This record gives sequence, C-alpha cells and structure tokens, in this order.
Amino acid sequence: MWISSRFYVILLLLNLDATCSEPFEAHLRGPGFVMEPPGRVEFSNSSGGWLDCSASGSPQPTVDWVHADGSAVTEIHGVRRVLRNGTLVLMPFAAAAYHQDVHNTIYRCIASNSVGRIVSRDVQVRAVVAQAYKVDVEVLSAARGCTAILRCVVPTFVKELVRVVSWVHEPAIYIYPSLQGDGKFHLLPTGELLIHNLQESDESQSFRCRSMHRLTRQVVVSSPTRLRINSHRGIISPSVVEHTAHVQVSQDEGAVLLCVAQGCPSPEYSWFTHNGAGPLPVLSGPRVRLLGPILAIEAVTGEDSGVYKCTAGNVGGEASAELRLTVATPIQVEISPNVLSVHMGGTAEFRCLVTSNGSPVGMQNILWYKDGRQLPSSGRVEDTLVVPRVSRENRGMYQCVVRRPEGDTFQATAELQLGDAPPVLLYSFIEQTLQPGPAVSLKCSAAGNPTPQISWTLDGFPLPSNGRFMIGQYITVHGDVISHVNISHVMVEDGGEYACNAENRAGRVQHAARLNIYGLPYIRLIPKVTAVSGETLNLKCPVAGYPIEEIHWERGGRELPDDIRQRVQPDGSLTISPVQKNSDSGVYTCWARNKQGHSARRSGEVTVIVPPSIEPFAFQEGLAEGMRTRTVCGVSRGDPPLKLTWLKDGDPLPDLLGANVTMLDQYSSLLSIPSLSATHSGEYTCVAKNPAAEIKYTALLQVKVPPRWIVEPVDANVERNRHIMLHCQAQGVPTPSIVWKKATGSKSGEYEEVRERPFTKLLGNGSLLLQHVKEDREGFYLCQANNGIGTGIGKVIQLKVNSSPYFSSTSRSVMVKKGDTALLQCAVSGDKPINIVWMRSGKNTLNPSTNYKISVKQEATPDGVSAELQIRTVDATDSGPYFCRASNLYGNDQQLVQLQVQEPPLPPSVLEAAMISSRSVNIKWQPKTLGTGDVTKYIVEFREADHSLPPALFVDQWQQIEVKDPPHFNAMIENLKPATRYAFRVIAEGSAGRSAPSQELIVRTEPQRPAGPPLSLSARPLSSTELLISWVAPLPELRHGDIQGYNVGYKLSSSGNTAYNFTSVSGDGDGGNGELLLSGLAKFARYTVVVQAFNQVGPGPLSEPTAAQTMEDVPSRPPEDVRCAALSSQSLQVSWQPPPIYHTNGLLQGYKLIFEPIIDDIQPSKDEVESRKTTALTMVLTGLRKYTNYSIQVLAHTRMGDGVVSKPLFCHSEEDVPEAPADIKVVSSSSQSLYISWLPPNEPNGVITKYSLYTRVVNGREELNNEKRSLPSQQAYYEAKGLHPHMEYQFWVTASTRVGEGKSSRVSSQITTNRIPARIISFGGPVVRPWRSTVTLPCTAVGKPKREWFKSDVALRQGGLHNSQLLDSGDLIISSLQLADGGNYSCQVDNGIGTDRLTHTLMVQVPPTAPVLYVTSATSSSILMHWKCGFTGNAPITGYTLFYRRANGNTDEMQLSRHASSHELKGLMCGSTYQIHLSAQNKVGTSPTSTILHVRTQGQSPGHPASTALLAPNSTSLLVRLHSWPDNGCPLLYFVLQYRAVTEDPDAEWVLVSNALKPQRRIVVNNLQPSTLYQLRMEAHNVAGISQAEFNFVTLTKDGDPPPPEIMHRGHGGQTNVIFANINLLIPTIAAVSGMFCTIIMIIVCYRHMLKNAPPLAEQSQIQKESLENRANSEAAQRERYYATIHKVSMQNNDKIPETSEDISPYATFQLSEAGGNMSQPHHGGPANTLLHSFMYHERALAEGCSSPPPAASKNRRRHSRKTEPESEESESDQDQLTSSRTESSNQHEGKIKHSIIYHGAQSSTSSDLSPMSEQKSLPRRGRSRYHHQQYQFSTNTTPRHHNSNKMNNNTTSNTNTTATNTTATPSTSSNSNKILSPRGGNLKSISSTFKSQDSIQCHIPTLVKSPSISTQQQKQFHKQQLQNSSNNSQHSSSNPNSSSLKQQQPLLITPKLHQLEANGQELLGLDGIGNSPLVACMPPSSQFRPIPHKSIMPAHEPPHHHNHNQQSHPHQQQQQHPGTLLNPSTAMLSSKFFTAPTLPK
Repeated sequence: MWISSRFYVILLLLNLDATCSEPFEAHLRGPGFVMEPPGRVEFSNSSGGWLDCSASGSPQPTVDWVHADGSAVTEIHGVRRVLRNGTLVLMPFAAAAYHQDVHNTIYRCIASNSVGRIVSRDVQVRAVVAQAYKVDVEVLSAARGCTAILRCVVPTFVKELVRVVSWVHEPAIYIYPSLQGDGKFHLLPTGELLIHNLQESDESQSFRCRSMHRLTRQVVVSSPTRLRINSHRGIISPSVVEHTAHVQVSQDEGAVLLCVAQGCPSPEYSWFTHNGAGPLPVLSGPRVRLLGPILAIEAVTGEDSGVYKCTAGNVGGEASAELRLTVATPIQVEISPNVLSVHMGGTAEFRCLVTSNGSPVGMQNILWYKDGRQLPSSGRVEDTLVVPRVSRENRGMYQCVVRRPEGDTFQATAELQLGDAPPVLLYSFIEQTLQPGPAVSLKCSAAGNPTPQISWTLDGFPLPSNGRFMIGQYITVHGDVISHVNISHVMVEDGGEYACNAENRAGRVQHAARLNIYGLPYIRLIPKVTAVSGETLNLKCPVAGYPIEEIHWERGGRELPDDIRQRVQPDGSLTISPVQKNSDSGVYTCWARNKQGHSARRSGEVTVIVPPSIEPFAFQEGLAEGMRTRTVCGVSRGDPPLKLTWLKDGDPLPDLLGANVTMLDQYSSLLSIPSLSATHSGEYTCVAKNPAAEIKYTALLQVKVPPRWIVEPVDANVERNRHIMLHCQAQGVPTPSIVWKKATGSKSGEYEEVRERPFTKLLGNGSLLLQHVKEDREGFYLCQANNGIGTGIGKVIQLKVNSSPYFSSTSRSVMVKKGDTALLQCAVSGDKPINIVWMRSGKNTLNPSTNYKISVKQEATPDGVSAELQIRTVDATDSGPYFCRASNLYGNDQQLVQLQVQEPPLPPSVLEAAMISSRSVNIKWQPKTLGTGDVTKYIVEFREADHSLPPALFVDQWQQIEVKDPPHFNAMIENLKPATRYAFRVIAEGSAGRSAPSQELIVRTEPQRPAGPPLSLSARPLSSTELLISWVAPLPELRHGDIQGYNVGYKLSSSGNTAYNFTSVSGDGDGGNGELLLSGLAKFARYTVVVQAFNQVGPGPLSEPTAAQTMEDVPSRPPEDVRCAALSSQSLQVSWQPPPIYHTNGLLQGYKLIFEPIIDDIQPSKDEVESRKTTALTMVLTGLRKYTNYSIQVLAHTRMGDGVVSKPLFCHSEEDVPEAPADIKVVSSSSQSLYISWLPPNEPNGVITKYSLYTRVVNGREELNNEKRSLPSQQAYYEAKGLHPHMEYQFWVTASTRVGEGKSSRVSSQITTNRIPARIISFGGPVVRPWRSTVTLPCTAVGKPKREWFKSDVALRQGGLHNSQLLDSGDLIISSLQLADGGNYSCQVDNGIGTDRLTHTLMVQVPPTAPVLYVTSATSSSILMHWKCGFTGNAPITGYTLFYRRANGNTDEMQLSRHASSHELKGLMCGSTYQIHLSAQNKVGTSPTSTILHVRTQGQSPGHPASTALLAPNSTSLLVRLHSWPDNGCPLLYFVLQYRAVTEDPDAEWVLVSNALKPQRRIVVNNLQPSTLYQLRMEAHNVAGISQAEFNFVTLTKDGDPPPPEIMHRGHGGQTNVIFANINLLIPTIAAVSGMFCTIIMIIVCYRHMLKNAPPLAEQSQIQKESLENRANSEAAQRERYYATIHKVSMQNNDKIPETSEDISPYATFQLSEAGGNMSQPHHGGPANTLLHSFMYHERALAEGCSSPPPAASKNRRRHSRKTEPESEESESDQDQLTSSRTESSNQHEGKIKHSIIYHGAQSSTSSDLSPMSEQKSLPRRGRSRYHHQQYQFSTNTTPRHHNSNKMNNNTTSNTNTTATNTTATPSTSSNSNKILSPRGGNLKSISSTFKSQDSIQCHIPTLVKSPSISTQQQKQFHKQQLQNSSNNSQHSSSNPNSSSLKQQQPLLITPKLHQLEANGQELLGLDGIGNSPLVACMPPSSQFRPIPHKSIMPAHEPPHHHNHNQQSHPHQQQQQHPGTLLNPSTAMLSSKFFTAPTLPK
C-alpha cells in the first residue's frame, strides 16, 4: 500500500506540474543581454568602478559574475560587491589594498534561466593607483620658414592615461586640438604642436603644455619653453625629421598624418596614396585638407585606410616617408537564425554573420559556445555550426564569439528549441494468461516533446476504481515518462484488454494487450457512451473470464449486425460507421459464452450527439475609423446545449475594446462595434461548443487608419561639418511609408526625393541622418507619410547650416616685381556678419592709419566677404607671410598669403629626363636662384633632333610650352612621335625678363604599341573542326615598332560571352602577313575571329571581327530514346528522338534504320542486314519474319555521311499461326496398328503448344469415320492401335501456337495389312553439330528389318569408325566430331517384304580459318585495312578481333562487327611502325590470327630548310626563323641549337644556345662579333626522328654593311684547307677516290661486253637470275623497314589500266610483272596480272576469303583539272597543306646533312590524292598537267619542298626537269648532277627495296600510254643505240647555249650509257651520268614499257626556282643534251609521288 500511495502522489504531482507548465512552456524564451559590459574598464583607486550587466528572457534570467577560469565571483567586504540588479561594484580602495586578482583581472557576466545560459565578452578590469607626475616639453627646432614641433613628454608609467588637452601661448593664448589649425599654430589630436613658417620673432615666444589624467581628471602644466631657429646657409636637401608611421583611428573620427621635413629652401610637400594599382596624388576635397606637412582627413571611412606617401622637395632634392592609416570599423555579429526549432533527431544549423557597415567581413577567429561552455572546434565548419541528430541535451542557448586581432570581442546569441515530437513508446507490456490470485504489473514508457501524458483503459473504459488497482508514473532525467498499473490480487473480473495511451500536443500513441484470467465469463458494467454523429463508434464488450468461445451483440432483441454500417470485429467489438443520431441511439447488449455453455450478459446505453457547424461570415471591406460594423455568427446544425463565444486574435474580447455581443437566439450571436478605431483591427473568432465538439470560424477585420504624426519634424540648425538627425515618425493602418524630399529652390518650389548615399542615411524609423553637413545641405526638407488612406500627411522644415568662416584654401602666394603694388586678396565664406583683420607674421595687425604704404578694401559676396590688401612700392623687406583672419558668431579662421618680391631669374641647370614614354617626355631641372619668387614661369622648348639636316634649317623650329608652377621644376611634353630623337631646353622667365636657355638635352622617345589593327582578316574552314585564319600586317605608319607577333581571338558567335579566346602567333619582326590554323573547334559552328598585332611594347587594337563557320560533319551522337513495339507478326514500329542539337554537327538529312534478324542458321545468307532511310522520327518495318527477334539500330546522317549508330535494340515480332509440319510418315507396325511420325514446321511462327492429329477412315470413296486427337508439343509420333484390318486410314497433322491452329501437313494414307514391310519411321535431313561433340543419327524402323549404315555409299560396320557406335535400336552415335566426320550418312532397312532408305547430312561446325588481312592506305595518324574472311567453319561469323601495337609497345585489341570487312585505325602516332593482325570468331571458337602486318604511318623525321629562308644575320646577332624548318608531316617537338666561330682550330668549342628549344616562329642569337664567319649546328626533333644540319653564316659589319669578300672566300675554302693540311686524311681520301674510279671503269667494260656477246638462252637465265635476286633484295629491304600499302587487289585481264595520277593512291606500292610472262604467282596467268601483297610478304595470291575488295578508285574525277596550267585554281596550293600528303618511304629516323654557305633544298612535288578515308580532305594539286611534267617520287630524304632549279647564269644543266636532291655538293662534285632512272629487264619486288641511302634521285614519268610488250633484248639494243649517239649530242649541247631552254620542256629521257654493276652481290643495271656525276640505279620497267623515239617538245612552263648565290661555273657541271627513251608504263600502277632511287657509292 505504501508503494501505491507513493505512485498516486507522484502521479498527482506530475499532473499538476504538466497542467501548469503546458501553457507556460509556449512562452519560454532564452536569456539575452540588454546591457552587456564593455570589453575594457579602467578606474582610479580613489573613484572605484562598476560593471553593469542586465538581461531579459522568460522566465527572467538571473545574472551572475565569474572569473576567467569559470569560478564564481564572491563578495569581498569593502572591496567588491554584486548588486541584485546584476551590477558588479569595485569600491574605492587605498593603494595598500590593491589586489591583482580583484583589480587587474578578467570578469564575465553570465545570464541564465530554465532555457539556457549565455556568457558575456571578456571584461578586462584595471584599477589604477593615482600617482603624481610632471610633464616636460621637447622642441624639434627648424630653420626659418619651416615648421617647428613641440612635443609634450609624459612619464611612461602614466603615458597611456594622460592626454594633452591644450597648449598655452604665453601669456594667455590657448591653442586647442583641431584638424587644420589656424595657419600658424596647429595642435594635432595626438598632442604635438606645430608652428609653421618660423620667423626670427618666434624665438622670443614661450609655450607650455597642459595635460589631463583620464581617470583622476587631474591637470598638469609644464614649465615654459622657448623656440630656437636653426640657421642654414646654401641649399640643403630635405630630410624627414618627424612623421607618424602608423595612425589608427576609429570610423567617422578625424585623422591627421604628420610628415615634417627640414631643408633649405623650405621644402614643398606632396602627398600620394598607394591604395590602388599605383601611386595617386592626394587631392583636396570636402573631407581632405592638404596643409603642407599635414594631411588631415575628416570623418574617415574604411576606404581611407592604407599606405600614404609624403614627399618633401626643394632645389636640393627630395625626401619621402611612408605612413599607414588604419581605420577601425565596428563589426556587427548576428546568428542566423536567432531562434531555431528542430524536431528530435533532426539537424540544426546556425551561421555566424560578421558584417561591418552592412558588408560581410572576411574570415575571423570564431568560437562557438553552448550554454556558456565552449564547443570543440570539430563541430563547426568555418562560420557555420551544425548540430546533427538533435536530442534534448542539445537544446539551449548558443553563442558565436568573434575575437579580432586587436583583442576586442563581439558576440551574438541564438536559441535552439526542440520542436514538437509525437510520443514514442519505449517500453510496453505483453499479453498474459494467468490463474486468479497473483499480483500483476503492467508497464509503459514513452518519450516525446512536450513530455507526453500516459493514461490507461480497460476494454476502452477507465480502469475500475477499487483498492486492488494502483497507477503511478514518473519522469526520468532524460524526460521519458514511465507509467505502471499494479493489480495486487488479480481476479476473474480483472481480465480484458488493457491499453496505455501516451499523448501530447504533437500526437498520440497507444499500445494494447490482453490480460487473460481463467474463469467463467463475466461482463463488467458498460457505462453510458456518447457518440458523435458522422464519426465511427467502436464498442468493446468488457468481458472477462478465459477462455471465451464467442461474443455477440443485440439491440432491441435483434442480433447485430442488422445494417451495412454495423460490423462485429473478430475480437468481439462492435463498429458502427458512420453513426446516425436517429437510428443508432439506444441500448446495446453484449453477451459472451464459453465452450461449456456458461454465458454472461450486460447492456449499455449509447447516445448520439450532432456536432455544431458555423455558417461562414465576414466583415465588409473598406472600413475606416469612426464607422460602425456588425456580423452574426450562426450555428446551422448541432445538438444543444450550445455555447457561443467570441475571441479576438485568439484571446477573449477585452472589455476596453468596446464591442457588444448579443445572443439573438440559442443558435446565433451578434457582434457589433459602434465606433471603429485602429485597435479594433484583428482576427475575430466565433467558437461554438457542445458535448460533441468545439468548432471555430475566424474572420479578419481591417480598419483603415490614415497616417498621423508620432514625431513631427521641426526646423533645425546645425554647425558646419557636424551631424544632425531629422526625426519624422508616423503611424496608421496599414503602416505608412516615410519619404524625405528636399526643395530644389524656395519653399514653394520643386522637391526631389532624398536617397541613400554617402553621409546621407535613411533610417528604418523614418529619421534622416545627415553627416558632415556642408552649406549644400541647407534648405527646406519635406517629410511625407502615406499609407494609401486619404491624401497622407507632410511637413516642411527648414535646415540652416551655421557656418564659421572658412577659406577655400589654407594659403596662397603672391609674387610681385620690386617697386610695383602688391595686391593681397582673400575670399572667405561663412555666415555674416564676418569681420576681417590683416596681420603681418601672424601677430602684427596692419592698420592703414599707421602705415602709409597699405590700404584695405572689403566687399560682400553671396557666400561671404572678399577682402583686399594693397601694399605700394614693395621691396625686399615686404616679403613674408601675411594673414587674413576672419571671424563671426560661430568661429574664426585665417588664410596665409605669402608675398614674394621677385628678382630677374638665372637660367635653369641640371636639365634631365625624369620619364620617357612613347609620346611624352617628363623633364626636370634645378633653378640657380635661391628665392623661388624670382621666377614666374618656365618655358620649355623642343624640336626634332635630325642629324641629317643642317643646323641652319632648325631656325625658328622650336616649339614651346609654359610651366607656371615653378616649385615643381618639371614639365610634361606630350603629343610627340614614338621612337624619335628630340632636343629640349628650358628658359626661366621672371618679371624682369627671360633667362638664357639652358643646355640642350637630347632624348629619344620610346616605341609604342601598334595603333592600327591587322588588315584583310579572313577565315575559311578546312574541316569540321579547323579554320584557317589569315591576315595582313597593319599599316607601317601605325606599327610604332617591330611587329613581334599577333594575338588571334575567337569565340562562338552564338554564345553570350563577350570574351575571346586568344592564341599568340609569333611574327618575323618585319610586319609580314600571318596565318593560323585553329583546330579543335566545335563542328558546324559559327565563330567570330579578331586579330591584334603586338610589338615589344604591347598589343594594338583589335581588327574588325570576321565570321566563319566550320564544315559540317557526321553526327557524333546516335539518336536517343530508341523504342520498338511489335505491331503484328510481320511488322515492327520503331521510334526515336533526334540526337542532341550540339552533336548533330550539321543539318540532319534524315535517319537510317539498320535491322537484322537474330537467327542461328548455318549461314546467314537468307537474312542479311537491311537498312531503310527516312526523314521521320518513326518507321514501320513490314515484311519481317514471324515471331523473330530483330536487332535494330538507328543512326542520323548529314550531308557529310552517317553518324554514330545507336546501341542495338532487340525487338520481337508477334506470334502467328505456324506453317504446316514439314513432313509426315504413316507405316504399318502390325496388322491392327499404324505408326505415324512427323516433323515440326520449318516456320513455327511462335511457341508450339500442341499438335492436332486428324484421322479419317475411308472405304473406297466413302468416308466412314474421322477423328481429331490433340497431342503435346513435345510428341512428334503416334501409334494408332486397334484398327480394322484392310481398311484405309488417312492421317494429317497441324501445329498450334497461342494464336491458333496452323496449316495442315500433307495427307498420308496407309491400309492396315498383315504383311509388315520394313519402313523407317525417322526422318533424315541436315544435322548441324559443333566439333568435339556427340551426335545421334536415328534410324527407327518397323518390320524388324535388317539395317545397314553407309557414309557416302560406303558401308559402315560396327567399329568401322573409331568414334562411331551402332546401337541395337538402329541409331548411329558419332562422338568427338571433327570436320572430316561431316557428310551424308544413309540408313537402309530390309526385311524381305520391303526396303527403305534414310539419309542424314551431317555438318560439323569448327572455328573459322584465319582471315586474310591487307592494308589499303595509311596517313600520319590512321591506317585503313580490308580483309577477306576465309572459311567460316560452317557457322556464321560472330565478330572479329583486331590486334595492334606500336613497335616496342603494348598490344591493344578491338572488337569489330561481323559485317565489317574493313576498318580504319585512328589516333596513331605519326611516323611509327605498327604490328597488326586479325582473328575471326564464330559460335564454336576463334580462328588463328592472320599474318602479322608491319605498317608505318605517314610522316618522317624533320627535313632541312634553305639557309636563306632559315638564317638572317645582323652585325651582332643572328635571326633564326624556326618556322621555316619543315616537319615532314610530324609536328616538331624541340630544337637543339649551338654555334661556334670558324677558326684555324677545327676542335673549337661549340656554344650551346639551347638543348630544348620549343618550336616558335623565330629566335635571336645575340653576343656575336661583327664581320665573323660562324658555323651553326641545329637538330630538329619530332616523333619520327631527328634531323641534323650545319650552316655557315657571316655577320655584317658594325655599320650593317655586307662582310668583306675574303671572309666569304674563307668560308668556302676553309674546310678544304684543313683537309689537305692533314696528311692523315689526305692519303685515305686519295685511295678511296682512285679505287672507286677503277671500279666504275671495270663495270662499264664488263657490262658492254655482256650486252654484245650474251646469247638468247643466257638472257633467259639472266632474267631469271635477276628476278630471284630482286626478290631476295626486296625481302631483305622489307626486313629493314616495313612500308607497303595496297590500293587495289590483283587485277584481272579486263581491269582498267590507270590512266592518270588521280587513279592511283599516293600510298600504293606495286609489284611489276616479269618480262616474258615469267610470273612469281603461279595461280594467275597472263602478263597483265600484277599481284599486290601486304608488306610484300606473301608469295601466294589472295585466292580465298569472302571479304569485299578495297574500294576502287573514283570514276567521277574532274578530268578537266588534268589539263589546266599551273596558274589554275588547283595549282594554288599551300605548301603547308601539301606537306601533309607526303608519302612516307623511309625509316631513316635520323638524317644528317652538311650545307655550304648558300643552301637550296630540292623541290618536292607532292600529290594531294589521298586514300579513301573518312578523315582525308582533297588538297589542291600543284602544277598537274595531263601530258607533261608529271613527276613521281618516293621520297627517302627529309628535305623540304623548296623550289630549286639548279640553274646558274647561262651555265645551267640541260635537263632541268630532273632536279637533283643531293645537296652535299663540294667543288669537285656538282650539286646539280642529273640522276636519271634507266629501264632494265627483270622484276622489282618492291620499290622500297632500294631505299637505303639518304641521297635520292627523281624519275620524270611521261604520259602513260598502253602499248604492246617489248623484250629485254629490244630494250638493251635501244639503249645501245642511244649510247652510241651520246657523245655527239653532248658536244651539240655544250656548243649551243640555248639547248638548256629546249631541254627543260622534255619528258623523261633515258641516258643511253648502260652499265652492269655488282652491288651487295647482286647484279644491277644503272646509268652513267655525265662528267663526275655519281652512278645511279633506277627502277626497272615492266614488260609493258616501250621506248619511244625522242622528239623535240615545245617549251612549256619553267619550274619555279630560288636565286642561287653560288654562281661559280665548273666544266664538269656542263651536261649535254641527249636523245633518250620515253618510258611508257602501260599496266604498272605508279604513285603520283616522285620515285626516288639511291645513288651508289663511287
């Protein structure tokens, strides 16, 4: 009982507390500081101090004080007290009672209540013990006319507590601090006294300093001090003797920067600020005063802070000092949000906002506190505090504390509240079954916010109130509620469903479980139940006892339910929904029964109440003050008793409101307000309540109230430079807006609105704050208040600015000639009356009555007074300072007027240029006159200094400018020409006249950035991602220097971005034209391009923009959202969306749909891939296979071709009825049974669901019976038994799918008989199996026959095949299938009565054979290849795998489509060899890989430029034009550059310029000696290799003239002399030359002897020998370098012969057929079959495979272009473009060549016909003619394409159309020797087999004319005839000077001197050149070449050429004209390049 009593007490207390705290909790508010103590408190021990701290909150917070360590502050009697209001008092104390822990420590104020607690900033308390002190005066003397400084010296122990309040000028003149002083005396805010313009009279005056202690207010005065003036003679440069290095002030205070300098004469001061990009002069303004050594700034802002520079200068020089001004701006700290409510488990986030003047402040030192305790730094991210998973412990007060480096702190407070959280049950009880007697305890625990209340019910009703039941609950420290129900002695009637309900305002949760007590049924009393109409009623029968069998409900004697709204739940409760008043009120009876039949009954009454409903009401609109209003609240329905009440804003109507409430009847209430006012506005709520519910309805009453004044504005006065606040506040409904306006004229004039700007602040309460008021703020101001009700109110006030006198400038100077009258004027502004007094030296008042020389005038002006002082007949004694002093009622001010009497000046000296720019020169000078008053102005004269003109022409050509500010002694002369020499001189002019000119100064102006843009800007597209930009240099007169380069800017025209992307292009310095290839651009996009030139100074203006559009390309993305739906069994509908607009890359022309069926046939021949085109976004595919899976892909195409194909989409056509079964058999199995078998349909068109077997019995023509039988789909046979004998039975079969029944098979009939012939039931036909598997070939038969198996008519025996087995059933099993096992297998049966035969065709699927791979073409970055697919292995090819790797690289692989027969590898390295092979796959496996092909991409190592194009020497430098170095198709990576002077020492050291020089347009090599011969060695590197070259050059003389001829001659012969001077080199050279010469003679003799005596049989053997040798030579060459590509496969006899170079791929390599038809390929006959092999490896033709051949040459060539002259449009090609199509034919990765002083490279003509690749572009063709000048070359050297005619004046070679490429000519070896290819017998396996030398020759191939074959013997005879005529022709050619011009126009002539050589053990045919030209071997012709007699051909165009500087003629270089043989290839397919063959060594 004690426990239960305690529970009751706890429950009672909790209920009471919850009831009281529930409304109070909603008004809880955390503490907040109302008055926070300051950060620093200082006080004297005599006065004591106190710290105020107050806070607000709900409940009211308590205020406590703590120390810095958190310990509480306690009271100390007589020393420290803490008052009740929170003030901490520190009492006065004696010096001996000083305690540091009390009087010099840190305190904190803490405010706390039940919500949380907050802590104040640190308060540093410092008590000062008063001590006596004295002050002294320190004098910083100065010279006459300068500024002296008097400083008050305070002892250090009180220095920071003492400030200077004033200075006393004896005897009684007080000087107070100010920002600008009075002109003579100036007391700075820091305490220093400045005395300006010292005079001798100032030495007699004395001064005292007055100081005050800040805490004790004690004033201490120093002893008097006198000034002392320093005496200086001569000129002394200034020196800064005093300056304030750092000034720190608060915002809106005044700042004074002090910079005092001493010098003689007195220095002039200039102030500069360094806050911007450069120093800017400080100018006077409304807030800024320049007072000589003082810079005063009023009302400083944060923008004024920074570094200032003070410069003091005189004629002796200048001095400067830097000063820093720091403005401390207050900061504001705020936490957002300041109150945050978060549900439990949520995330809270606070942000600390730190601002200054409304602008965010950078990152500060931020600390976070929670309830006065600092949080760890891990909980915050910068200025944000995040509290995750909020719990009860997290609620409370949070503080953000910002600590600045200066030490002061700021803080803000925020409160985190827990949001309402619905209750959650933490613990609940379970169902129990007990016997009567024991005690029972039920427990529930719940959590939520607010703390939930827990109540208990038993079967939905309150617990019984008897002594056995005890309820208790309590709250844990975590806020959880725990409730118990204890039953001391449980009885049967205590059983039932117990429920605990936890509820708060956020929600409700319930838990229920039964307590079962064994016993008879017992029903407790059912209390009266009240139900709400329209709601759901749930009645639970309070039955006890256990077990209970059934529960029933009755009403009025009828068992329920008897209505659709009633339902008895399984637990026995009755539910009625919805409840109706009339039909559901009454008495309900529930009864319960157990299995033994015992029962109990109990009745209860149910009443139904209807809830109230309020009719909507509203107040009328537009109600104003004084009007009446009323409204009625009526209840439309609801049962009484009804109670109607009214609320305003949620609270009962107050009595003072004056509202009347009248009950019209029981159901309506009238609310009336007789006189409306502003207080009546709000929300009015009518509350209707009855026992069922409480209903509310709210209406808004808005009373419009016109504005009325709260604070009415009044007139105001303000002193100048002060602040004023104009107050204006109004109220009304709605809240009125306040607008300030200022009159533009008089009071009745126009007004303009006052807006927020600097020093004008519009406050939120309507007040207007004017700061630093000047006269312009004076006038009439209008304050208007308006809220839309009425016309509003307004008030005009007048603001007067009381201005003390002030001058626009603090001083001015007057200079006058001696003896003239001086006029001293001053204009003062301010309020009148103004009194003006003139004073001399600041103390002597000038009075005209006592001084006859002066007179005073004064007159009024609109702004003040203008005064004038006249001094007649001035002399030197009148010079000095004069003061104009003005005073009025508000103050006084004075102006210094310095009078200077002038003498005639002396000429200036030390003229020098201080600054030189492109168009201006700043010159400075020093005056020779000590007094600055001697000079009134300076005249600067200047002219162009041109040495080429005589001095007489310079008369009167001087231009002049005047300088009227003599103290500066400098002048800026502008509008000059850039880079021009000028002469300057200066003349000083005084009142007495001008001085003589100074010495002249010669200055050259600087260059300037270009003033004009580049011209003729054009942009044309080269591809879809490239634009070629070209332009012309700016006009010469606008370049203003050497053009260093150009900036090319481009941007997308469609983009909104105005900025260009710029790329720099180096220039050549001479202003040439330029171009740039922009790559990587967006496809089919329009670009805007601009160009600007730049020189050594900077860039010029942009050109006019031009626009160009990149070319179209194929789409780079597939169509999107591809969908497919089956329409029928033979049609599919496919839809898609276009590709993204940015990836279409052009105008879409349409779409292509690619589809194919996914079938597993042996060969996919019946269903190939189909494609259809459309322009729509959907397509219906018809005529498809039924019930077939299709692979569907879609691509978009533009004008340029097909885009990316989409991923395969698989779609299945719908099912259809099947076709007929393929076959049916009916055989007799016995006399009364037939065996029927059939084959499934070939086209099932779906999933076969069943077979239908039809039977018909026929007796003659009469049908006796028919029958249909359904069989499962897996069964393909049936045996019909019990048949009648000798009857005819007919059978047919149909198959069915889900769609329906298909066609029937053929009808098969059979007559039952007693004789059973042998018949085979099984079916034969094709059988497909993969290899290594097992196959069973069935042969099921009837008639018990004898079986025999045959394979291709060969009988099989048991064990006859090693992998076969014959079963007793007759089946043949073959295991481990191989390809050889395929074939026809036949089974034959025979039983004497009949015979039958069955054949199976077995097809074994194996992996495919290796495909045949060959390469079609190659570029610098791609390889195009084709393949043939060989034997497929009896299975469709499923795909290909391509393997490729770069030499010495890793192997990459790529999966290719099964439909592909070609592929292009892209993104390869330039000039690199790749190994490629291919494999094929089918369903069985993968084929072996194809033969590995070695392919080399295009591009070579760099070429060699001509020296004239590369080098441009100067006197001391060398310009190297790096852009002229040809890259030969592979971009250059870097250069290595070194040089040395050519001396007698061959081992001189090289000077390295750079070993990693990046490619650029040019580079300059400096520090060279004039007139010196140098040797330059360069290396160019690219991916393909290295090119090395050496050049000789001679620098110019010092004057830029050409070098002497002897230096050039030394350059020619220097190396030769070195060689002949060295005996070690001379002897081997002579021996080598002699041996080579003898070898040549022997070869010539032997070869001629062979030609005469060789019999025909020997010729045949010789031809065969040469063929084998050529083949071996070809294979050897291929092992060295891999280059071979194919353009066409082997031609048949009817193939077209290529007629022009357009028909031949530029990368094709060919084999030529053997003479006489001796072919190396035995599979093809005929001499015309020229076979092509990949890389020349294969010796067999490509006979097998199914791949399509490579694409043939295009037939639609523009043949008219073949006949055009070089001037045609196709000849206008760019050499850089042609470089890209150069044929790669050498693997020589490093070429080295030495050049003479003058170097010309060989011209390389390059075709532009490219392979049919997607990325190739058709390039212009240079000089192509159909009939003449066709040149073919395989270039092996790396020389560039420079024109070289090798012509020398009248000494040129006679055959100039064969250009020599060997440029290493020496004086003994001609550089222009002709190297001509000769025809010879035999077959050449590969042209590349002879490419082993760097030296090369060129073959000119004439027009290709098909002709009959000629024999090798005929060729040799023709050559012999030509050889015999050679000498005559040579003489004729040398004697005829015009022969060369004729010879230039001829096609290839074969020189008739034929030789037989032995080279590398092989016999070669060659030609002997003329003179000492090297012997060469040329490509032999095929048998289709025939000689054509030489004919003179009319001259055509000459090849272009460079000028040749080597004009020396050598006799051996004179070549003669010879008749030759015209080579005529009839069938050989020749490249349009030069065929180049190597020269053989001598």
